[in-house]
Amino acid sequence: MTAFWCGWMKPHKEYPMCRVTILNENGIPVTVEVSREIYQVFVDYEREVERQRKADFRHRDARSWDTCLIFEVSTETLEQTYERIRTLHEIQEALNEFTPKQRRRFLLHFAYGYTYMEIAKMEGSNKSTVMRSAKVALKKIQKKLAA
Repeated sequence: MTAFWCGWMKPHKEYPMCRVTILNENGIPVTVEVSREIYQVFVDYEREVERQRKADFRHRDARSWDTCLIFEVSTETLEQTYERIRTLHEIQEALNEFTPKQRRRFLLHFAYGYTYMEIAKMEGSNKSTVMRSAKVALKKIQKKLAA
């Protein structure tokens, strides 16, 4: 069997094994039972693939971040460069005013693309708490930039 994963079935509380569907060497889907740990590997893999898909979408022209930055700097006016740098400094100042937890949640969600649920699981927290914290941080930055 290949390690290519097609789908999964969420584990049941009372049943310690989970079912995942993989493709065998002929490309035919086969459902197998795996432990919760192996199931979690499949779930984490799908999340990483989705995160990468989103990153690729954001950078679909295939230029690296620094290449994009150099291109922007080389094509913008000096005033635009100054304004962009000033805005980045204001955002950094706002981030420095956040609690470490709020800053981490904000960056994980808005900069790195993690979902609120993923962040909540990382922290052993509640999704709505993480969402509220990140959105409050966003509003603080928006307010600072609007001033």
